[in-house]
Amino acid sequence: MKMDNVTAKGVLLLMRPVPLAVWSIPTILLGFVVVQHPASNWDWALFWAIIGALVLQGLVTHGLNDLYDWQSGTDQTSPGMISGGSKVLNLHLLSMREIWFLVGAGVIIYGGAAVALASIRGWEVLVWAATGLTGSVLYSLPPMRLSYRPLLGEWVALFPAMVSGVIMGALAASSQWTGGAVWASLWYGTFCVASVMQHHFSDISADWASTPQKRTTPAYWLMGRGRSPQEPVLCYEVLALTIALAASVFCSMLFVPTVGASFAAIAMTGSTRLDGGIGHLTRMDLGIKALVPLTLIAVMLVKLLVAVRIR
Repeated sequence: MKMDNVTAKGVLLLMRPVPLAVWSIPTILLGFVVVQHPASNWDWALFWAIIGALVLQGLVTHGLNDLYDWQSGTDQTSPGMISGGSKVLNLHLLSMREIWFLVGAGVIIYGGAAVALASIRGWEVLVWAATGLTGSVLYSLPPMRLSYRPLLGEWVALFPAMVSGVIMGALAASSQWTGGAVWASLWYGTFCVASVMQHHFSDISADWASTPQKRTTPAYWLMGRGRSPQEPVLCYEVLALTIALAASVFCSMLFVPTVGASFAAIAMTGSTRLDGGIGHLTRMDLGIKALVPLTLIAVMLVKLLVAVRIR
């Protein structure tokens, strides 16, 4: 693939910097931070884990999602400002062939990063890496195309991928990861599932009109059942809150910030107005997304304060 300014811009848009900053990097760092005592070579291990997360989401997940959402028509009519795909096909910045090339390159780089991390922390890494890749592919690729099926998209594809990312972050810190990583992965996976479903609010009409019909959980809840799409999202956020409270009580006070983030997400989703326009929906979407890096920072601060107090 010949690289020029247009293509370079297309690659950047395809990777979608905001989701990468909100999900890919914090996914790894959260797992890394909850491990109390990082082992040797943690710097290189963390590097490979982050590289893997960036290309898995940025090239593989987003690339496949763009290809098949364009074919179904939902990305061609979505009014979303940060949803509805990367817009690289709408803007003619990349061709479908070029996107396929990038998806393939992403799989190769991801595999290489996983092997590099496994050489440092053990071959268990490859099991979690395969879990993440499987979720990424099943989310968009036919015949499964789980993002087009209510409930299955988030729980069979997204949730395992998010959980595997947090565990790989913990493995980057140490091959002897503990229960804290499990609690972190459960909370993070559930919270991100809720965030992605909130993200789909702007696309409901376009998703429902696509061929095949993209029956995301919010679209199905509103168009198929005639109920508010906020209901399943709020259920997911309450589940995330429950996990956060349990982790704070039974595992570590490091999880206290996750309680605050879960409460904040519930408040924002509850105050979202579906008739408030694209600008309002986008602000609410970004607000919930921002809770992820803010929570990570808060967890790091709590860990620092605990370490200082112990000294």
